[in-house]
Amino acid sequence: MVVQLITLITILLIALFAGTPVMGAIGVTASIGMILFMGGAFWDQFGKIAYTSTMNNGFLISPLFLLMSEFLANGGVAEEIFAMFHKLLIKIKGGLAMATTLTCTIFAALCGSSPATAASVGVIATRSMTRRKYRKDFAIGTVAGAGTLGIMIPPSMTLVGFGILTGTSIAKLLMAGLIPGLMLSAMMIVSILIRSRVNPALVGELKESQLTSPKFDPDAYAVDIRAQADSEESGKSLWTLLRPVIPSLVLIVVVLGTMYTGITTPTEAAAIGAIGAFLIVLFQRKMNKGVFLTTMRGVARSSTMIIFMMVAGYSLTLVLSYLGIPSALAKSIASSGLNKYVVLTLVYILWFILGALMDPGSMVVLTVPFLWTTLTDGLGFDPVWIGVVATLMTEVGMISPPVGLNLFVLKATSGVEFKYILKGVWPYILVLLLGLVILTAFPGIALFLPNHM
Repeated sequence: MVVQLITLITILLIALFAGTPVMGAIGVTASIGMILFMGGAFWDQFGKIAYTSTMNNGFLISPLFLLMSEFLANGGVAEEIFAMFHKLLIKIKGGLAMATTLTCTIFAALCGSSPATAASVGVIATRSMTRRKYRKDFAIGTVAGAGTLGIMIPPSMTLVGFGILTGTSIAKLLMAGLIPGLMLSAMMIVSILIRSRVNPALVGELKESQLTSPKFDPDAYAVDIRAQADSEESGKSLWTLLRPVIPSLVLIVVVLGTMYTGITTPTEAAAIGAIGAFLIVLFQRKMNKGVFLTTMRGVARSSTMIIFMMVAGYSLTLVLSYLGIPSALAKSIASSGLNKYVVLTLVYILWFILGALMDPGSMVVLTVPFLWTTLTDGLGFDPVWIGVVATLMTEVGMISPPVGLNLFVLKATSGVEFKYILKGVWPYILVLLLGLVILTAFPGIALFLPNHM
């Protein structure tokens, strides 16, 4: 069994280092594993896995939630939410950064995707902050960090995929992500509040001695730091700004509320969300041919990627289960006498390293077939809680150099130099890791809502 495991890992690494996309590398490894260890009689399992898994109603959840998020993202909802919080918090030190975090929090509950959240909020928020003398790294780091909330706060595509791959209740996983997501948002706001007071230079408040210091770098600011701040206070009333946001807030309550109370299944809640988002964009007169076609293309592209990723993951799981590798690993670790939190810490380190080197979503699909039985059956961790901490590590991977996906999304959409993006994300990586420590010490934070469904 050790030889078989080493063989599979070697094939997987060769495929990855050869530049094969992760889903292709997993599929190739599963295919060769079937040929070497299971025989030709099992070759038709690929077709059966692809058919049975994609015909599962659970697979409808992802495209429907994606449809909801794409309609709202392309309909300009993120800009409306930001304008509202901008009006509320503009006079508070660091208020625009807090507005950005709150906007990402609300939009995450409408979107379910970290890159989409960062891209939708990023351009307008970064421009607003830098024009008001916020330092580039502070502004872009805030968008990057808060943008990761899109894969924790429901409807999270990562949690949906995790549920499909492991057979865990998707409704419980989605509900489990709500309180941790709000907790992380609050932690980010507190960190902004503290940092902007400890170091006012982050929000453009510099003394004359600092401006004349040889260490002062004017390139760290997008505008002349000595000039009058560019005023962006909207002349519109708060009610005028709040009114177009209300339908989206109601949609969040309806989708999450009906799913939590059991009135609808996750699939039905996703369908309600998709229809509701379409109607919101339509009645706000933002629907046109371009928005509709862009939405359909985005949903088709993302859904296809998710389906192929899941089929590849299922296939590798079949090979590993046939060889008995997950159960053997679980028994070995359980009988080794190692503290289960020591093992969990090693898994966290593995996820941190892999998340910094590959697409974090692929990281979960790649490692879950190997680790799932060990973490749940062998060590006794709650499956829903494992889904939440795995998603949190995916958040960390989204902004971890050198391959963090949100870093490249923001580079492409904001125009901020990459060195400032890298400098700006580290405080938020630390916030996320602190959140991981809290969730590990107090798993009830994540399990409160699922346990009361």
